[in-house]
Amino acid sequence: MFKKRDMAPDAKLTGLDYLGYFFGAGTNILNLIVSVFLLIYYSNVLYLGLTEVGTVMAVSKVFDGVSDLIMGRIIDKTKSKYGKARPWYARMIIPTTVCVLLLFWMPAGFKGMMQYVYVFVTYNLVSTVCYTANAVAHASMIGFMTMNTKSRGMVGVMSMASNTVFTILVTNFFMKICRFFGGGDAYTQKGFTCTLICYIVLYAVSAILAFLLTRERINNVMPAQDTEEDVPIKVALLSLVQNKYWILCNVMCLGFYFLMSFASSATVYFAQYIMKDLDLQGTLSSTLYIVLLFGLVAALPVMMKIGKGNTMRIGLIISAIGYFIPQLTLQKSAVVGAMAIVGIGFGFIAAPAGSFLQDTLTFGQWRSGVSAIGMGNAVFSFVNKLSSALGIVVLGWVLDLGKFDAKLSVQPASALSAIKFLYIWLPALICVICVFLSAFYDLDKKLPFLEKEITAGRIGTKKRDWKTIKEENAASGK
Repeated sequence: MFKKRDMAPDAKLTGLDYLGYFFGAGTNILNLIVSVFLLIYYSNVLYLGLTEVGTVMAVSKVFDGVSDLIMGRIIDKTKSKYGKARPWYARMIIPTTVCVLLLFWMPAGFKGMMQYVYVFVTYNLVSTVCYTANAVAHASMIGFMTMNTKSRGMVGVMSMASNTVFTILVTNFFMKICRFFGGGDAYTQKGFTCTLICYIVLYAVSAILAFLLTRERINNVMPAQDTEEDVPIKVALLSLVQNKYWILCNVMCLGFYFLMSFASSATVYFAQYIMKDLDLQGTLSSTLYIVLLFGLVAALPVMMKIGKGNTMRIGLIISAIGYFIPQLTLQKSAVVGAMAIVGIGFGFIAAPAGSFLQDTLTFGQWRSGVSAIGMGNAVFSFVNKLSSALGIVVLGWVLDLGKFDAKLSVQPASALSAIKFLYIWLPALICVICVFLSAFYDLDKKLPFLEKEITAGRIGTKKRDWKTIKEENAASGK
């Protein structure tokens, strides 16, 4: 754990670095519970209005956007012997634990408007404050650990693999543990509270291991006067909005992470009310994420050969096909098989998605001369959280429009149609849109050139165009 490692900015990462980053994904495990099961808790345990809760969460995203930028700036200005992002793994354990417990513990005396005020306050403590700190720090670690392109790619794959493992641990077992502690009833306050405590322990252990095992190697590779700490926020943000690849990455990942978070929530309703088998939710979620791991392994050599953009495009097409199959048949084996196809597609999407952002920030640093790792990851964190919130909001609004009522044992036809739309048609449509957007990503072939230029200090006004270098190499016979 404390073995001396190569701390050069472009060093190849060690197994301990990868393992530490793997556990770093566990710092987001409580937010995963919030994004997947909070709406179910409010609708089936507290019987709160889905539209009202969804609106509260949507409004909260305004504060989230500001908090992400603030946290990005805090990380950029953090001075610690452990680095800039790494210390936050340990610092956020206690605040996150307390806030999540409060979110899932509604005081018995609160009624009506007081309930929604409580939801607003506690949801913002969890999402706007705690999750922001955890997510921005964890995402920034990819950029701070090394500049080595291959190692970054492997960290990106490790990121998606670890997210998948922790997602399986949540989506497959959360409701079952709730039922165990609830005495056979999955929707009880006692069941949810005891289950949360189990996952809080897992979160704390993961955060400690992430802190102990990871290392930061990139403090800055630029002259001191050009570091992001000395760059005004407006300049850093301007360098980002002028980075076409960074914008494209955020839009595409908004769609992908929406599918990742939204799929688990929609699956609960689909399993219980369309397939008439709540336990099928665990089977479908496990199938999705277990097969995703195999998809990640299969996608890695493909990504190395044809690039990240093409690999993601293949995954999106495969996922769209899988999502559409339940429209043709609702036979249980076919539905599970369709989810396995989606899992393969997700694997091909997830393999490049983990390192997409850092590549675009490398391009932005070369183009503008401004290092915006903290701010770039902060905005990306907001996009990630926005995708989870949109999943909850869209789910709640569509179910309400379909006249869904959790108190009814048999739902009206309009509610069943709404659930099918959420589970089948909406995800397939998002995949198609992302396929179109992926056609504009051509950064892969430029990355080797960018890495060499940045290392040599040729950035911003000193940069050279890769077309010029290509012509020089051709003239010299290289």
